[in-house]
Amino acid sequence: MTDAAFEHALATAREAWPAVQVDAAAWRAALAALDADDALLAADHYLAFACAQGDPAALAACDALLVREAGFAADGARIAPALRDEAIQILREQLLARRADRPPAIGGYTGRGALRAWLRVSVSRELVRLAKAQQRVVALEDHLLADPGIAEDPVLERLKHEYRTELANAFRAALGELTPRDRTLLRYQLIDGLTIDELGTLYKVHRATAARWLQKIREDLVEGTRSRMAAALGVDTEEAASIVRLVQSQLDVSVIRHLGGPHDPGA
Repeated sequence: MTDAAFEHALATAREAWPAVQVDAAAWRAALAALDADDALLAADHYLAFACAQGDPAALAACDALLVREAGFAADGARIAPALRDEAIQILREQLLARRADRPPAIGGYTGRGALRAWLRVSVSRELVRLAKAQQRVVALEDHLLADPGIAEDPVLERLKHEYRTELANAFRAALGELTPRDRTLLRYQLIDGLTIDELGTLYKVHRATAARWLQKIREDLVEGTRSRMAAALGVDTEEAASIVRLVQSQLDVSVIRHLGGPHDPGA
């Protein structure tokens, strides 16, 4: 790229993103490595390069673009808002977050096509992956009433059978109340099989912090399900109280089995 062409590209980019700060020499070196020509979308590449460098204004602008394109992609594919939010959170970590072992993936954008289109392709792929993973995973509530750790008891067996639907609904509702980050953590561990150490590395936190996050998810699922069951059934009869107690013990065992308990070597 000639001096004149670079100055024109720089002026165009700065006009498009006046709040974004980029070292001009560093950006020119990046363009030289790409063997950039007149087909380069200067303003888009400038923004992506600034994101990779950690410029706050650029990160905010790219995040807004990501959310916008995720909305379009999810609406077009009729993807549920919960999966859309998970995809956004995952791509924030993958594309915009700097990790110890590698720079943000947005640094791989070459400026040959519109940045918004590049982001939409990325988020569309993630939405497809999440949707397929959701189809593959066995619903957690199916395991809640089949835990071998609870002693066989004819009364409890009858209660489990009679209130299976209520328990499953309560668990689904509690699961739906988790934050996007917590649902993403849950999916990473249950579907993608990431360890506590891998989650810590991904989120740039100590493994103990990642373990505490998962412990909190367990507690929220147990308490959320218990409270919904109590509200749905009431506790004015011994039978209702029994099923709520069953929910508490069942969830404590079942959720810990799925997420890894505090004494699990992997936690």
